[in-house]
Amino acid sequence: MVTNYASDQSQYESGFSHHALQTELDGRVTYDDQSVLTRLRVSSIDGRFVNACKVTLQIKLAEDIKTLKSLAAAADGRSVEDLENEADAEAEEKDSPRFGRKKSRRELQMYGPLERILEHIARAESLQGQGAEAFDRVFCRQSAISTPDQYHTLGFPRFAPDFSLIRDRSLLQLPPAHQRGWCDRDGFIEVKPSSKQHAYPTVAGGPASYLLARAANDARLHLSGRPFSVFSISLLIFGCDFCVCIFDRHGVTVSPRYHMWDDLDIFIRVVRSLTRVLDEHEVGLDPSVSPAPDTMLLNGAQAYIVDPIGSDPRRWCTLRDPIWSSLSLFGRGTTVWRVRALDADNKLCGPEMIMKTSWRSSDRDSESFVYHAIKGRHPGLAKYVVGADVTFPDNEYNRITAHALRGTTLGPNKLTSVLHRIVIETLGRPGWEYHSERELLEGFIAALEAHQFLAEQKILHRDISAGNILLAEDPLRQESAGFLTDLDFARLESDIEVKITETVSPPRGYGAIPSHLHGPSTRTHTKFGSQRGGQISGTLQFLSRRLLEAMVSGKPTPPTTAEDDVESFLWVLVYAIYRRICCLDVGTSEAQKKLRRAFSKSFGGRTSEEILEARRVTIWSLTDAPLVIQHTSEPLRYLLRQYQFTMVLAAERSYGALPNGTYMPDTPLFVNVSGNAVFTHESLLSALRSVLNQLREHPELDHRFD
Repeated sequence: MVTNYASDQSQYESGFSHHALQTELDGRVTYDDQSVLTRLRVSSIDGRFVNACKVTLQIKLAEDIKTLKSLAAAADGRSVEDLENEADAEAEEKDSPRFGRKKSRRELQMYGPLERILEHIARAESLQGQGAEAFDRVFCRQSAISTPDQYHTLGFPRFAPDFSLIRDRSLLQLPPAHQRGWCDRDGFIEVKPSSKQHAYPTVAGGPASYLLARAANDARLHLSGRPFSVFSISLLIFGCDFCVCIFDRHGVTVSPRYHMWDDLDIFIRVVRSLTRVLDEHEVGLDPSVSPAPDTMLLNGAQAYIVDPIGSDPRRWCTLRDPIWSSLSLFGRGTTVWRVRALDADNKLCGPEMIMKTSWRSSDRDSESFVYHAIKGRHPGLAKYVVGADVTFPDNEYNRITAHALRGTTLGPNKLTSVLHRIVIETLGRPGWEYHSERELLEGFIAALEAHQFLAEQKILHRDISAGNILLAEDPLRQESAGFLTDLDFARLESDIEVKITETVSPPRGYGAIPSHLHGPSTRTHTKFGSQRGGQISGTLQFLSRRLLEAMVSGKPTPPTTAEDDVESFLWVLVYAIYRRICCLDVGTSEAQKKLRRAFSKSFGGRTSEEILEARRVTIWSLTDAPLVIQHTSEPLRYLLRQYQFTMVLAAERSYGALPNGTYMPDTPLFVNVSGNAVFTHESLLSALRSVLNQLREHPELDHRFD
């Protein structure tokens, strides 16, 4: 599996890749799924309330209903292509830069009537004996919601869907600076004026529609920005029709298509359930996690309490905002938090640690399995504490999977996504938060040495990315300046013997069961071999040139090698250096904006082709940017220029600009193999150590960020 580190949109780019999302959605969408409304518990809404609400709605908001019908009828008279082009031709200048999208006047004219109808349903008075409605969520149009930057992902899109489901009405009373964006949204609505712009493929088995791709982009950001989300709910309105979609890390389920006015009772039930009935877990919060009491808020950030992991009895509490949250829609959906254990009195205890939650395919061994396979210890490798698949709180033997959340039965030989969680002892911070170039290089060298340590045991990491090479917060405790983490994609290249201790459920069957077997027990067994599928895996922005070119060619892709991983270390180093400078509040605003645009273009590619082109041209414009020259040392820039020279030469050859006989020189970074630049542990470690030694011998050259 290959994941994408970049957002499809950033505050510097307004488009999103419809075709890229269509490709992602291919084979992952279940249409006309009746279980969607079952999950929304629409049948729990009292029929008497629905009838009363319908009557008052049709009387009090008759003009709004008439307006929406008129807009839909007019839009239905146009082709889908014309309607989509209207957004470009008619978008108001003030709307585009703020929300990273263009809306036609038809769509904007739907906002007011829809907002009043949604509010009427949400605020309608409950009937006596109707049942508890403990929540007070509210749908707000995009112009009412601020979308601030998210710390854990540079350039998190300044983007909002047409309507957001705000988790509590009281939040609207706060100043805009305190409306924290996606973390306070429990769902969203996307709007299109015509029933032709629906969420279903135009032909059976065809690609996903533009509207579904747009909603998928919303869901991607929602799952990243709202802590511990396991699915995201979207209400799609197209003309006078609507449907509900639920996005999870394995795919999408789409309800049947309904008519807003012919099926008004269903529309009322959906809106009422989302705003007043469903609890936090029913709108997407991880069942094994609960928000901590307000008394446990740290630095104003919402804390979360996490259930015990595997056989370890400790509960955990998050500290501050996440360190990292993946922007991908499908796949692992990794989030990383600082945590501490909780005692019986809900008091924090023990040292601070790191918790990682991610999804894995059911045909792959867990990351915990890989940690158990490692022989010995290396200081440049994260220290593993505990890990296991996550289970539902009411059934410790029932794993949380995408299909379990959907409430569907998985057929034989069918795959699903399994939620997995580990805790590591090692505390770290991202590479781009280095305080000095010396610290950065020492950290990268330690992580690269750890990678070599694993490779010598026939364990290949295969996902070297900016989120997996961290700088140690306490180098003395870690015994190194940095470390390598995240072995989720690691491949065990030979059969490995691993001893595993697991919890076993009590036996079930006929006849008497011995008393000592009434409860769960543990067993230890030895496992040989592994399930570690896939040839190419990793994070697209940091893959080696060889792998990217193989993906572009359309030919059978070769397996990842240690040399591919080592090249990825260099791309992560380049990323860390440039991102560090992008985060500085220095220089003119124009210089900052220019640098950030170049950075976003360099590392924001959505496809293999875009990334290869950026490496050939755009990335290297950063090397000579004034702010980069001002905030890097000469030894480090010399290293980057060597890198630039050889990689550009290799890229030109791939593009046919150079004949195959052109000399490819050896440099400290590469080994010349049949005219190709090949990375090895020895060559890269030698180059990095050379720069580090220069900075140690001449500390005045070291650029510091104190």
